[in-house]
Amino acid sequence: MSQQGATESFKSPRGRVLVVFGDPALLTMDRMAEFGRRIDSDPRIVTLSLHPNDQVTETWLRATAPAGPLIAVARDAEDLVGPLPQLARDVEDLLLWTAKASERGLWHDWWLTSHRDVAKAKPIAGAAAMDEIEADDPSSSHYSTTHTQPLKARNISVTIDVTWLGPYETGAQVLTTAAVRAMADDERIDVITLVGLPELPAYAEHLVTHPKVAVHTAERPPEQADVVWYPNQIDGRSNISEARGLGRRIVTTYLDLIAYDIPRYHGSPEAWAAYRGLQRKIALSVDGVATISADVAARLRTEVPRLDPERVQPIPLGLDHIAATSAPEQPDADLAEIVEKLGGKRFVAVLGNDFQHKNRDFAIAVWQQVLASGQSCDLVLAGLHVKSSSSKEQEERLLSKHVDLRGTVRTAGHLSSASRAWLLANASAVLYPSSAEGFGFVPYEAAALGTPSTFADFGPLKEIAHLSGLPSGWVIDEFAADLTTILADPKAAEQRVADLHRAITALTWDGFASALIDFFQHVIGLPTVATSTVSSTASTEAALAAILSSRTWRATEKLRQAKRKLRRS
Repeated sequence: MSQQGATESFKSPRGRVLVVFGDPALLTMDRMAEFGRRIDSDPRIVTLSLHPNDQVTETWLRATAPAGPLIAVARDAEDLVGPLPQLARDVEDLLLWTAKASERGLWHDWWLTSHRDVAKAKPIAGAAAMDEIEADDPSSSHYSTTHTQPLKARNISVTIDVTWLGPYETGAQVLTTAAVRAMADDERIDVITLVGLPELPAYAEHLVTHPKVAVHTAERPPEQADVVWYPNQIDGRSNISEARGLGRRIVTTYLDLIAYDIPRYHGSPEAWAAYRGLQRKIALSVDGVATISADVAARLRTEVPRLDPERVQPIPLGLDHIAATSAPEQPDADLAEIVEKLGGKRFVAVLGNDFQHKNRDFAIAVWQQVLASGQSCDLVLAGLHVKSSSSKEQEERLLSKHVDLRGTVRTAGHLSSASRAWLLANASAVLYPSSAEGFGFVPYEAAALGTPSTFADFGPLKEIAHLSGLPSGWVIDEFAADLTTILADPKAAEQRVADLHRAITALTWDGFASALIDFFQHVIGLPTVATSTVSSTASTEAALAAILSSRTWRATEKLRQAKRKLRRS
């Protein structure tokens, strides 16, 4: 290496002279040899930069401009571009020269390395704006080079989208809150950052008491984590276009394909088509897909046949979030009036919003047949009215003709956790006629509180419960016969509870968290999914715009209004 004014230079094996800007001590013999080979590979290469990167090492990357603590410039480009500036001058002169070289069609290459001496060195030029933009674009060479390499499955940093944690706690919210707590207790997790809400609702506030868990509230995005996890399906409530900036690997959980299958939950055929297309694109653009049952996984693979099976993992939910001690002696005020009207009379409970697939009108018909068989009991329907896509009209039509004095229907809206537990614990039985589920919490929650339930032997409920003697389908006679049996025969009721307890014992949230972290580690060991560019921001935004006009979105407007009030309070 020889001195040339305020800079140093060296020759490549083919005689190209490289002028060194920056700290020449960084140009070790092996790096010098690599620079020589690279500059000789193509006469269009005019600069070589030594650039720090913590994801990959010993890798070349084409950039739009030089950057880093050391830049080597080919002197033979001076005849085309003009004289090189001297090191003593402002670095802006060097960047101006390299910009002129770019205008001539000449190239700038970075030698990426994770070596500490390069990471600690002061850069003489930062990355150009275009190179920074393309570092987060899955279609670019920047992203592909630095993100497709397997990460080290060390202690994992996880960012979790908690947008779904609205003011009401239902099964979807239990998934997030129970999983976060259990994940934080796992020694493989380094830190968990919650994004999507400025503050947590009351039922989730306890999460931040864990030293590993924090809510990100700054305007700037948090530091990129190893994994960003979306616990609930990505729709208009979450922004998939931001995901790659939040985590080096993206994992999402598919709860079900109910809205995918049912056209009435959308405002138009076009909105339904957009939603279906979005769900397929999301599945293909993320690095890993967890599902809450094998049934959902099989269904997703059927609908998205190009999905890599290695990137799909069924992980059944935990069932130990509710116990016999969870039920209070008295419910909250939201159920007080119904309790007073019941006056100690036995009742059958139906829990769930009045979506069509929850089949509350079917439940009324089953209950009426049970009354006709000689059983006396009231029916309590608890859940939000969704305005559209609901069974309200069918329910009202059935109840307008109800004359059997053996029982009366009582209705309640959304219940607090305490009232929900009281209802499940004090019901004589739970009727759960849902015909579309990803998992189905209610029968297990009822059993944990000592109450038997009846439901159809299908899909995830069949997969998880492993029961015999259940209704084989949605036939009123079958449901009524099973419900009558568990109401009239204490031994049958006890057996149903005991059978469901086997599933409760087998599935814990600690087990769910452990399996999910195993899956994170598996995904970290894989390259970024090759189809990560399939869901472009433009196409995703177009699909979301269609979803925002759908009936499902309009039906949940009150929930979002309540969440906004919660944020302001």
